[in-house]
Amino acid sequence: MSVNGDGGSASTETAVRGLRSAVFDVIPSLDLLYGRVVRLRHGDFRTAKVYGEPDGVLDALNVPAGSRLHVVDLEGSRNGRPVATDIVRRLAHRDLRVQIGGGIRSIDDARRWLDCGAEKIVAGTVAADSPRLLAALVEAFGTSRIVPAVDVRDGIVRVAGWERTAETSIEEVFRRIEVLAVEEVLVTDISRDGVLRGPSFELYRELRRKSRVRVIASGGVSNIGDVVSLARIGNVSGCVIGKALLEQRIDLKTARGRVATPNAIPERVIPCLDVRDGRVVKGVNFVDIRDAGDPVESAQRYEAEGADELVILDISATDANRQTALETVHRVADAIFIPLTVGGGVRTKEDFRAMLRAGADRVAINTAALRGPPLIAECAAEFGVQAVVLSCDAKRVGEHWLATVRSGKELTAVNAVEWCRRAEELGAGEILLTSVDRDGTNAGFDLELLRAVTSVLKIGVIASGGAGKLDDFRDAIETGGARAVLAASLFHDRVLTVGDVKRYLEVEGIPVRK
Repeated sequence: MSVNGDGGSASTETAVRGLRSAVFDVIPSLDLLYGRVVRLRHGDFRTAKVYGEPDGVLDALNVPAGSRLHVVDLEGSRNGRPVATDIVRRLAHRDLRVQIGGGIRSIDDARRWLDCGAEKIVAGTVAADSPRLLAALVEAFGTSRIVPAVDVRDGIVRVAGWERTAETSIEEVFRRIEVLAVEEVLVTDISRDGVLRGPSFELYRELRRKSRVRVIASGGVSNIGDVVSLARIGNVSGCVIGKALLEQRIDLKTARGRVATPNAIPERVIPCLDVRDGRVVKGVNFVDIRDAGDPVESAQRYEAEGADELVILDISATDANRQTALETVHRVADAIFIPLTVGGGVRTKEDFRAMLRAGADRVAINTAALRGPPLIAECAAEFGVQAVVLSCDAKRVGEHWLATVRSGKELTAVNAVEWCRRAEELGAGEILLTSVDRDGTNAGFDLELLRAVTSVLKIGVIASGGAGKLDDFRDAIETGGARAVLAASLFHDRVLTVGDVKRYLEVEGIPVRK
């Protein structure tokens, strides 16, 4: 239906604003070019990938009536005038709340979109280069109907379909927007757009520090974990999703259900005890091993600090061709009450059973699983999926990661990402993913490796290898998509405590177990 240009009564507008601000909005997006839905990479028109006619695409995505739909008229944005008016009119008649951007250079342009049935106008070039026109649009149509758009590449605002640099800085643009008291501003990191490598979380956190304006995030969303992490950032009120929906990486209904309670599933902080000959040890890149204490004393300390779980890896068991030291497992299991995961030297289903009998709640398998993948399925069938953890030690080789065995000493030809996917299919309940390159370096988790694995799995991933500071734990969960974070030397050397990490994550909006 058509929307009048008077903006409605102030009381109605306030009521609607209050109602909608309470819910994080997952917004499907259609970019239109020559009447078809396309996606660009980094805003480059030469990279356009065509997905089909708008109505057919919406049917395939199963977008329910009443949904907000983000539409970009790419031709209009480039040409400076509305072009896809007939398409927007059809979309509005599907009972969708259309917010449209592209080609808005005057109040008449905006009114033309509203007359087509659009609910909101997204003003990009105007927001950056024409502050007087932006103010006039807000005055004419109301703060709830105008969504300023700020498109950023490397901290620089881009306009005119991302083809030129704006005349003002991002700080100045946001100062102007904040004065207008609009409900939301759409912020796109162009470098993330269309490449499925994750949103620019750092950009949105920086905006939270600088401005009170609520942000709709756009660019880079590739999995439901990205959506949940965005929903946890205090200033982000919604996110626009294009390519990830079009390529079926995200199901709209599932994503909306998950962000309705983004803090329902707390994340875990897990200390790891690498054990050799009954002693805790630690090295760098799986070598230069040093003594780090008694496993029972360490386990009790970590439990007292609030650890959610404990991992024990006997790093000599496989290498020495013998079973994990069951006595150490017995001693630790008898001394603590938190869940215990044990790995190292598990070659058969009988070895797996022995670990559980010794007191382990879950068992991690690595070398034997790589050499005989059916072991994963056998253990899952016998002991339950929840008891089976695949321990994957990955080393970067060129553009890929290869799985290693024998505590990182032997490089295989197996692609680590594909191996994790295969393990999930066989029945692994979680992946303990360690970057051999980052292990013990305190240089931060390998976020590229984490994203590569978490983006193809439905089961959880424990991030391991490289933790060096508090931000690393947040980034592993937020950017990397991990469901748990693991560290060893950082805790052994008392640089940080488990409690330090949990308190930091809570402040950052990431739920942790009490």
